[in-house]
Amino acid sequence: MRFANPLSTLSRLALTGAVVLALASCSDDPEQGPAYNIAKDDNNVFVLNEGKFLTPNGSISYFKKSDKKVVDPSIFQTVNQRELGDVVQSMLVVGNQGYIVVNNSKKLEVVNLTTFQTITTVTGLEQPRYAVAAGTDKAYITEWVKYGSPGRVAVLDLRTNTITKTIPVGKQPEQLVAVNGKVYVANSGDNNLSVINPATDAVESTITVPDGPSSLVVDKTGSIWVLGAGFTVYNSQPPYNVISSTPGSLTKVNPATGTIGSTLLFPGSNPGGLRIDGTGTQLYYRYRAAVYRMNTTDAALPTTPFLQRNFSGFNLDPKDNTIYAGVSPSYTNNGKLIRYQTTGTAIDSFEVGIGPNGFIFY
Repeated sequence: MRFANPLSTLSRLALTGAVVLALASCSDDPEQGPAYNIAKDDNNVFVLNEGKFLTPNGSISYFKKSDKKVVDPSIFQTVNQRELGDVVQSMLVVGNQGYIVVNNSKKLEVVNLTTFQTITTVTGLEQPRYAVAAGTDKAYITEWVKYGSPGRVAVLDLRTNTITKTIPVGKQPEQLVAVNGKVYVANSGDNNLSVINPATDAVESTITVPDGPSSLVVDKTGSIWVLGAGFTVYNSQPPYNVISSTPGSLTKVNPATGTIGSTLLFPGSNPGGLRIDGTGTQLYYRYRAAVYRMNTTDAALPTTPFLQRNFSGFNLDPKDNTIYAGVSPSYTNNGKLIRYQTTGTAIDSFEVGIGPNGFIFY
């Protein structure tokens, strides 16, 4: 005996359609990650994770201050469904766009910071390091090109995201700042700053400073502070003993006149990571596995560390001067973000990507 099917043909078609719709709604789209809608409200911190050298696992962790948590440990990869690249060096923010400098991948990733979706990728850069905007339509990117040889600065048209020109500068150009209508470039393989005129996109002068200038900040008076690492020369054969060295330095430059206001010398070489607080009156830097703090009016370098710990990078939130510091146990394992009060007391800590070296506040 044959029993009648309790489902009519119409019912079976409806059920089949519902199943197909359900399966479609559960399927993953390999071309698109989750949708973000990040507001520019000073509540967001992008942690730059360098990654392991010669491996394209550099990343950006997204930390939300109000939630006190890492929302996404690798937001670029999550959204764009691909690795960011080899050695995430730095990041520039212009409006709601982020310009991520990926050093050993020789590129600049341009992202929409609201969604973190890629807008375009600028390629053809040679060991890019840092970027600064001069106005709303132009940015400058330092490129080492080749170690020991003169570097250059690439001119980026922010309207088209294309390189329009390169400007020869000194050896190993590092950080740069835009102030007083000019762009100042720290040539870390030399003892000078290149001064670029944005009207001509050419070097119009150089300012001599102590050896190895690498990081620059601008204080509330408009003065430029230059941290120099000094030079250290090693024997070319094992055990690679030091042959000679020059001390590190902290130099104040008047950009209006191009003259040196003061220079403070360190007892040894290799200070780094110069930062300034939100008021533009307190300087921070790394030296001998510690962080030091001083006022811009101080006549001598501090002798007591502010934080006695070795960080792979740090920065200050310009809104409240909370210190964000990165700890890298190795360059194969994830690192840690530690937040500190202005008193030096630790607030909390969070796991981030490999080699956290920078913090961008948005």
